[in-house]
Amino acid sequence: MARFFKRAPSKEGAGNDTPSTPAEQAEARQATARRLERIKPDPDQIGISGAVPFVRLPAPETLFRDRAARFRALAPEHPLGGYLLFLAAIAEAQAAVQAESPGSEAGAPVSEADLALRAEHGMPALSRSVLPDESGFPACLDALLDKVDLSGAPEAARQTLAALKAAPAEDRLDLALQVFEGAFPVERMAECVFVAGALQVHLAGLAARLTPKALKPVADGVCPACGGAPTASLIVSWTPADKARYLSCSLCGTLWNHVRIRCTACGSGEDISYYGLDELSKDVQVEACGTCHSYLKHLHQHRDPALDPIADDVASYGLDLKIVEDGFRKAGLNLLFVT
Repeated sequence: MARFFKRAPSKEGAGNDTPSTPAEQAEARQATARRLERIKPDPDQIGISGAVPFVRLPAPETLFRDRAARFRALAPEHPLGGYLLFLAAIAEAQAAVQAESPGSEAGAPVSEADLALRAEHGMPALSRSVLPDESGFPACLDALLDKVDLSGAPEAARQTLAALKAAPAEDRLDLALQVFEGAFPVERMAECVFVAGALQVHLAGLAARLTPKALKPVADGVCPACGGAPTASLIVSWTPADKARYLSCSLCGTLWNHVRIRCTACGSGEDISYYGLDELSKDVQVEACGTCHSYLKHLHQHRDPALDPIADDVASYGLDLKIVEDGFRKAGLNLLFVT
């Protein structure tokens, strides 16, 4: 049976050196109090610093290729193995579409004036207006539907693909706008996976062409590049942000710095706990907030660089099931695994 555990501080000083006299016991209590005060995390002191960049823009040329490899690595003997392989096929199609996209030579997707205006008003750099351009998202969706290989997928997936291909362009764009805004029509959930895959390619390409220093904080849990919700938080290892915390956008893949030990939904630094499951790597946890009762996957990528926010969120679904039983709701979003 799986064991659900809450991470607790290590018990330092345990052993046979128990103070025996009242004076020794008092001195030990004072020393313990001093030690706990030193190691107690202060959320206000952990997070954005002058040496840590606020954002890291996506690298589309490797993002989807690496994600596809991660899906395939996680699939063998996994209870969700079939679905992980289906998502691997989606990610491989995303990588193929991205390889044919114009890249950075296409120029900035937003003018400097518009970018400054949106930042001034606390708005993300990209809006839904970037979707209708015929050479952008519609072409990206067409290419993804053509390239995805569903030969090993269930018949229902192939039927969904065919139906989406046959749908009018206006209908597909309307569905994309809904997914962009976080609305998923229940009767079209299967189609949303393909639409979301194309959105991720299109928006990652646009976000990669933004100027990092022009992006400003928008709100807790809101991507400064496109306004998307986070899929997970990552503790990273790259220079100069070693062991800093970043949120990973579910839409464009941008990473943005967020204070550690602070809720990504309500901003509270009180009553934050971390949970895991025995059968999962201890590098995959959830951060749960006792204030608003929300949670988000928390990945220690600095210890395991192969961890991917999208793929490992799906593969650790058992952790979602358990934390929801304890009354928490998910604060993040995985566009390829909406439950």
